[in-house]
Amino acid sequence: MGDDRMTPKAVCLCSGGLDSTVAATKALDDGFEISIFHVLYGQKAEEREKRAIAEVAGALGAVEVRFAKTDLFRKMTPLTTAGAPIPMGSEVDIRGPRVTPSTWVYCRNLVFGSMAAAYAESVGAERVYVGFNAEEGRSYPDNRPEFVDRFNLLLEKAVASFSIPPRVEAPLVHLQKPEIVKLGSDLGAPMALTWSCYLDGALHCGECEACQHRRFGFLEAGVPDPTEYL
Repeated sequence: MGDDRMTPKAVCLCSGGLDSTVAATKALDDGFEISIFHVLYGQKAEEREKRAIAEVAGALGAVEVRFAKTDLFRKMTPLTTAGAPIPMGSEVDIRGPRVTPSTWVYCRNLVFGSMAAAYAESVGAERVYVGFNAEEGRSYPDNRPEFVDRFNLLLEKAVASFSIPPRVEAPLVHLQKPEIVKLGSDLGAPMALTWSCYLDGALHCGECEACQHRRFGFLEAGVPDPTEYL
């Protein structure tokens, strides 16, 4: 007799960056059929992120790529305000104390996670994979295990009677950037296709917080960095 069991579905909340791409690759490795969900929120790197999403989704064989657009965050932070400066170079201390930087986007993971969960419920996905990690959790409270745990408790009360609540899966939540790079290398994640930079352009700037974390991750992991920087 044939096997009638369906492959379980997962929605992967992806920015086009390194962490969420490794998390999406882990979803595949865990046996899920994946769809990619990306939010366009007026970020400076919006166009470049869209290109990365398309390339990553193709490499991973995603069954669908879904974009959501919101103007809520426009002009709220330097990431969504044209001409607003972003900390660069020595203004960034990726090894410093737990201080949330000016690039914080208010309640972003709460909002984006809710949007991804809504999409997941609509397609019957069991999981929402996210790239939350310990490296960013040092400065961003919405990357920490406590956030994931409480969000999942909320999801149990947030879906229809005929739905099974999707569960947020954060496979990197206890990992630092070098560990994420190592995991991505082991899983064969398409890290060369990802875009981490806060700015748009042909190449990563190499100086913003996201670029500095990326450089550090590959360097400390001992994995060749495929990224071209300015």
